[in-house]
Amino acid sequence: MKNPNNADVRHFLERFFGASNKFNLSKIESGEAKEAKILPWVELLTQAEPQSTVLPYWHDNIVDWYAIPSANAFSERQLRRLSEELMGFVGSTYSTFRGERAQLNLEDPVELAVYEFTGGAAFKICGKATDIWEALERMRRVGERRVKRIADIPQPTGRVLRDFYMALQAGDRIAAESSLQYLVNQHRLDTLNLLFLRVQLLAELAQWNELLALPELANLLQVRRPFAVTQALLKAVYCTKLQHFEDDNAPGSAVTYFQEVVFPHYSNLFTVRAGSQVPEVLKLFMLLAVAGKPTNPALRDELLAISQIPASDRIYLQKLAALLPDITPEVENIGELQQAELLSKNGDFDRAFSLLGNTPPSLEKVRLLLQCAYELQTLAAEKAALQAFDELTANEQIALRKTRWNQNFLTQLRGSQAEIPVNWLEWLSQLNKQPTWERAVYTARQGATEWDINSLLIAPYGSIAEFSELLNKVGSTSESILHESIPYLLQFFQKDEQFPRREFVTLYYSLLELLVISTQGADADLILFNDLAIALLTIGIDAAKYTEILNYALELWKEYASPKKVDWAMDLIDILVWYPSPIPEKRQQFLFAVAETMHRFHERIDEAQWQLFRNLVRDLQLTASLPDLVGEKAILIEPNIDIEASIFHKLQGKSILIYTLTETVAIRVKSILEAACQEITVHLSHDKGGNDRLRQWVKNSHIVVMVTASAKHAATGFIESHRPPQLAPILRVNSKGSAGMLRVIRESLAG
Repeated sequence: MKNPNNADVRHFLERFFGASNKFNLSKIESGEAKEAKILPWVELLTQAEPQSTVLPYWHDNIVDWYAIPSANAFSERQLRRLSEELMGFVGSTYSTFRGERAQLNLEDPVELAVYEFTGGAAFKICGKATDIWEALERMRRVGERRVKRIADIPQPTGRVLRDFYMALQAGDRIAAESSLQYLVNQHRLDTLNLLFLRVQLLAELAQWNELLALPELANLLQVRRPFAVTQALLKAVYCTKLQHFEDDNAPGSAVTYFQEVVFPHYSNLFTVRAGSQVPEVLKLFMLLAVAGKPTNPALRDELLAISQIPASDRIYLQKLAALLPDITPEVENIGELQQAELLSKNGDFDRAFSLLGNTPPSLEKVRLLLQCAYELQTLAAEKAALQAFDELTANEQIALRKTRWNQNFLTQLRGSQAEIPVNWLEWLSQLNKQPTWERAVYTARQGATEWDINSLLIAPYGSIAEFSELLNKVGSTSESILHESIPYLLQFFQKDEQFPRREFVTLYYSLLELLVISTQGADADLILFNDLAIALLTIGIDAAKYTEILNYALELWKEYASPKKVDWAMDLIDILVWYPSPIPEKRQQFLFAVAETMHRFHERIDEAQWQLFRNLVRDLQLTASLPDLVGEKAILIEPNIDIEASIFHKLQGKSILIYTLTETVAIRVKSILEAACQEITVHLSHDKGGNDRLRQWVKNSHIVVMVTASAKHAATGFIESHRPPQLAPILRVNSKGSAGMLRVIRESLAG
């Protein structure tokens, strides 16, 4: 929502109660018959100070309910409050609602209206209409008697951005949309920067078609963009326009299509590569080298010389390169500085920058490096420009600064920092020296994509210990900066193809500590906590570290325990079951703490959660203690799958594909589904790349479940590109445990 005015609200109501909805807005407003009782809920949204409301959608002989938060009180805290109220008054007693935000079908006109009005920050309630109505009316009457609360204290922009990027790292679109909408409502960023964030959101979630369908795309192609945005657009172009040529092994057709269709439309994206080694970007620039006018053998050779390219991508790059005759380009007999100047004039700042590194200090070199830094927008180019400037004489520096653009850009680059770091260790050292470093968060965001993981591996002995020590130091002097930078630290380590590495076990543990200290209980933070726990358990840790991790989990549960967080807690228990426990009593302590909450809120816990909990208790050989753990009333729900079958029977005779890198969790989900519905075929895949078997499963399975949390590999894009549009959309799960996976499947079947 963007603080809608009366016209916006009216337009939304007319769309919501449109032709698809059997409830009629005119009848509601005129107080006719049974529809008159909906009027108080409509008025909550239209009064002078709008309040959150719940509106019914009557279709296909059922009624679904959509909770719409008020625009003037839109914040994460308000959304949590609305979710908790709905759980308290409605919850699992009367509905399928478990506190999660709605997964809206944008092909349904009513749900599309809800999405566009709320930005996706809405809740959907399904169940028996009469019971839900009575529960909602009780909630409304209580709300009318409530003393008006003081508005939330606005969150700092840096904190909101931190939560935005954490949500992207966790694969949680709804939470990311919520943070983005908060920035819109609070007028924190201008329209262009908000658009840049939306592009990154869609790119992180691999929503390539949606990205290229943005209404602002034409303007986006014309303006100066952060390279991260340009790279996102390039990946979208490749995945939607050219990937199928690679899949069909048709490089010649790809060259023709690039030349005739892609480049004419997206030529503005090809001004700089900025050292990107993203395979899709490399393939596009190889197509530019082969199909451009004129062709560019030098660019072809430069791309082939890049060492860190996955083998499958290198093979296709070589096939494309082979289409350009092996002709040695004519090189003018001029110096490197002159060559760099010519390249800059022609817009080839990548090659210009590579040449300038070998030239002696001069005013012209610095001037060209400043241009390269401005165009490439990389820390490496910025550092090279500043170093070259420092090599000038005092008089040369004064002469360069006489040009206003040079003066302003140098000031922007230098800021309050002495130098630009080249790795995380230097970044932490710089922050330790300058706790108020202005460009710290910006540098962290850039460094997460530019810096090489190997720089830490080849660093002098003791550097990793120094890294952890510095994290603790800056945590006490630059807390807010460090907390705002944690998404980029996590991104840097989790994008590592060999994550988790044994060499970094100390760093992973330090990051887990930092996450616990900085969290406010957001779902994305808890998901990433589990990811780090998996990494540490995979590597293997001693009893002391195991105890500390469980103590942190208990601390989080004590602070944020609620029915809405039960899935996270059971996912963590599920993880703990699969790994050896040096102290089983500590693992049981966490389970007991979760059981106490489930006992307290037993009417808010659904049958799938009870069934999964019983499985976990059985695996931990605590079945005899079950009545003591959750109470006799909860035990009355038979420990079989009869109730689950009422939902999962819809899978009878169907096939389902589950893609996740956490194979052990998928095996548990598979066993639960097969027990609930015997006539079901469940395929499991945990490959990091595509193959013929996965392609067939994607094309033929009735349901595809893809766990996107924290792991974005070639297979995720492969699944996206091969899912036929006429089949059910891919179900995305942003947590790695059984509870989250089962919840998403249940919601799709109940929806």
